[in-house]
Amino acid sequence: MSNYALLVGNGINNLADGNSWFDVLQSLGQKYGITIDTNNKPFPLAYEEIYFNILKTQYSNRTENTIKHFIADKIQTITSNDIHHQIMALDCPNIMTTNYDLAFETCLPVLAEIKNNGIIKEQKYNVFRHHLIHDKRIWHVHGAINIANSITLGYEHYSGYLQAMRNYTATGSSYSKEAFKDLKPLIRRLSAPGDEFSWIDNFFRRNVYIFGLTLDFVEIDLWWLLTYRERCRLLKKSDKEITNQIVYYLPAGLAENEKSTAKIALLESVGVTVNMQFGQHFKRSKDDEKDYYVAVIADIRQAEK
Repeated sequence: MSNYALLVGNGINNLADGNSWFDVLQSLGQKYGITIDTNNKPFPLAYEEIYFNILKTQYSNRTENTIKHFIADKIQTITSNDIHHQIMALDCPNIMTTNYDLAFETCLPVLAEIKNNGIIKEQKYNVFRHHLIHDKRIWHVHGAINIANSITLGYEHYSGYLQAMRNYTATGSSYSKEAFKDLKPLIRRLSAPGDEFSWIDNFFRRNVYIFGLTLDFVEIDLWWLLTYRERCRLLKKSDKEITNQIVYYLPAGLAENEKSTAKIALLESVGVTVNMQFGQHFKRSKDDEKDYYVAVIADIRQAEK
């Protein structure tokens, strides 16, 4: 099996109507009778606004866990499409996704219960959490619906998660598990390829291809990881030279707007290659979007032959 990794966002789910995260937030607002303009606000802050307004209403006895279970139930309607199946057919052992749904897992016949195979059985964060489906590891970096409390939504959760990520990568994790008792931070053990426990390892050890992911600037966990990796690479802070490639696919039809221009400059500054050769007519129709993802998958397959 080839030694590369994917990071896939919600774009592939948007091939079907009603599957965006803002659709989910809107339904949450409707459930609790709250009107929030989620279209003009960063996702984590829009969630926090809804959550705080729920606490101020007659639903104040509702816990955040109850809200996350509602969101998980809503997302269960998302099922795998042809693009999910094409991704799972790739010769790729590590599939990372920011999506909470289990659409990737349902592409292959599952003989047992889908469960967390992480070396640390996290209750909230997702540094180690993954599902092993046949020979593929599915990493839900922002949580999964089968453990509703793991779903990363607001700034409070993002901040705690980022701290856990930084501990694993830069300063060392402090867990009682014997395997982690004297474990050095990732950046100090890249020369020991067998010591892989987290999706974060992929960003330092193998080529990573990112697509279907807006990569908004509010996703502070992913932007921190990219900037920290580049600091370590340029300043030679690791015990092994960092030479893997990270490629971000941006549809050509979206590349010329002001927001994309700023993002391209930032991505290139942190050592990410931006590929804009596909998707000239992206967003014209669902068929054009699907054709774009088919082209991206074919490009990755060719690159990793």
